[in-house]
Amino acid sequence: MGRRPADLSGRKFGMLTAKYATEKRDKRGSVYWHCVCDCGNEVDVTAAGLVHGNYHSCGCLQKKNRQEIAQRRHLVDGTCVEVLEKRKSRKDNMSGFRGVFQLKNSNRYRVDIGFKGKRYYVGLFDNYDEAVQARLAAENLIHNGFIQKWKEWNEKEKEDPEWGKEHPLVFDVKKEDGEIRVSVCECLLNKEILSVKSRCVHRYKGAEGTILVGEHYER
Repeated sequence: MGRRPADLSGRKFGMLTAKYATEKRDKRGSVYWHCVCDCGNEVDVTAAGLVHGNYHSCGCLQKKNRQEIAQRRHLVDGTCVEVLEKRKSRKDNMSGFRGVFQLKNSNRYRVDIGFKGKRYYVGLFDNYDEAVQARLAAENLIHNGFIQKWKEWNEKEKEDPEWGKEHPLVFDVKKEDGEIRVSVCECLLNKEILSVKSRCVHRYKGAEGTILVGEHYER
């Protein structure tokens, strides 16, 4: 005869209270217990999951934690400031530098950069160091440029929240005619952009380098 399952009825595991054992078993033979969460939801959880501390709620606690984390982060114009500040290299990048990829069976390097869910092609380079410098320049223009503009905008918004609501920060990246263009706007809602404040151009030496253009607009 197999060992009799432990009676968990009435025991509390985090926010879950075990009520009764069901007929269900997982692939390892662990009994599913019907539990009631402090939030009122009911859920079936394996005895092993309860005893070993793998479950603390019906899922509401995880959802609450995600919401709290999201509230602590600053999402601006579809971009999370904290994630951008802590950006890391991709695990599948064999060149050793983020955004720089060595082409297969070639000594050339492709450079691109991601922003707001899109990837932008920066250029193709024969030299690794030039590729890295191009990537750094692109980061400085797009990533660091966004963070710097957000910090400036955030200081104004802290002083005058109403101003922040009326003047949302918009940071756009576009590629046109072989150029990556960045435009920043702190403009009144539903108002036309009136003037260009500054414009900077970065040029790269490379087989197919891309020109980066930065523009700042103000109302």
